[in-house]
Amino acid sequence: MHKRNIAILIVAIIIGLLIFFYLKPANTPEEPSVNPESMGTIPPEASRANKATPPPPVDVAVPTGTAAGFLPTNMEDPKKFEAYQKHIQEMAVCLNMKVQPLDSQAEINFDNLNKAISADLGDIVAQSDEWFTTDIRTPAGEVRRIYVENTNTASGEPTRTLKYSVMEAGGTQREIPLAAEQTNNPTDTLIATLESDGSIVGKANSRRIFYQNGDDLLLVERDGKIYSFELPHDGKIFNCTGADSAVTMSCTCK
Repeated sequence: MHKRNIAILIVAIIIGLLIFFYLKPANTPEEPSVNPESMGTIPPEASRANKATPPPPVDVAVPTGTAAGFLPTNMEDPKKFEAYQKHIQEMAVCLNMKVQPLDSQAEINFDNLNKAISADLGDIVAQSDEWFTTDIRTPAGEVRRIYVENTNTASGEPTRTLKYSVMEAGGTQREIPLAAEQTNNPTDTLIATLESDGSIVGKANSRRIFYQNGDDLLLVERDGKIYSFELPHDGKIFNCTGADSAVTMSCTCK
């Protein structure tokens, strides 16, 4: 009788264990394995290779010869139009791609540049805003730059960083210290407050345009005009800077 009770107890324990494991949730999360060497690094897909360099403020830039906001056609600024036509053909040779001549009656802006270069690139599939700058002149005559850069965290969350600097002679910058809560994800209200420290003398922005064939164009515009652009294709990179003036426009193939 004693042995029978022990056997019944063992069977009851086994049944109890089977019920426990059967009813245990199957979706209990496991602790992910972490490679110590990868901690604190950004995965390749979250970090774009290069950022375009912001243009110099108007006070230290070489005069463009055209009024602010003026988007010249061939008739309005023939030297700039001639420079663009020349460098667009250089781009075609450098990148081994089809390029259409610029319309002599159209403004030299991104839309028309895109029409000229899109034959081999295909349609635009996405765009990302890289950064923007606002240059102000204070009542004391000091030129300051508000620089806001857009990035993504390791988890893919969008974030932006603010820098506030004095633009000194020779192109050097002296950063004005800000609190951590101001530099990390600054509010539009804070940016507007900094802009009110003086009068706005210039604006610039950079964006990356992604094409159907996988290439991407890195573009900088200053005061509504193309300042620089960089395009990789067929194993080479074509870059132009100072493109808002025939005097300063310079392009390279590498």
